[in-house]
Amino acid sequence: MSRPTSAESAADIARMTEALGDAVEVMDRLWTFGGWEVTQTHDSLRPYLLEETYELLDAIQAEDAETIKEELGDLLLQVLFHSRIAEAAGEFTVADVAAALVAKLVHRSPHLIDNGIDPDAAVADKVAAQEKAWEERKSAEKARRSCLDGIAMAQPALALAEKVRSRAIKAGLPEDLIPDALRVVELGGPDSAEERLRKATLAFAAAIRSAEDAAESDRGERRALTAADWYRHWPCG
Repeated sequence: MSRPTSAESAADIARMTEALGDAVEVMDRLWTFGGWEVTQTHDSLRPYLLEETYELLDAIQAEDAETIKEELGDLLLQVLFHSRIAEAAGEFTVADVAAALVAKLVHRSPHLIDNGIDPDAAVADKVAAQEKAWEERKSAEKARRSCLDGIAMAQPALALAEKVRSRAIKAGLPEDLIPDALRVVELGGPDSAEERLRKATLAFAAAIRSAEDAAESDRGERRALTAADWYRHWPCG
């Protein structure tokens, strides 16, 4: 298959720009009408955002391209809706959202603006270089105090447990400090498995932060913990 010419690329970009502009314009018309839309808030839209996300995941699981397209449109509506609410509050616009995304992607992907990654390298080497650059730039941007900072704690318990465990291991936490409750999920019992796993994960996260704080207090500075540091400062009980 031949690569598109610059003229074809420009035409594609123009069509995409027009379609996205139409979507923004329709959202603005809905808002200007002054009906149901203007009664909504970021918080009231949360159930819809969650539902649309799960519907997209179902479509991906079914490998149904048409439904994936439809559900992606529903998620795009959520982006436009939240942006319009923020615009009405004088906070930001959908253009600001797009600009922030572009700035983040460019900053965390230096290969977009320089030749830091060999274009002829193997895919695995490219991926490794991209991940390394992404994490380095992300760490510099966030200046996070904990290895768990930035994790969405409201996500489903299983996803949360996997994320917390992954971050902790990446930060050097020894495997044997991970509690049994995060190794095996048991069904049945008086409480739901979801709730038990969430409580165990939050307790584990609290222990991680406690160890990080104790190490900082002991050393007088915030820096990465070694395995010995984790063992020394891990809270008992």
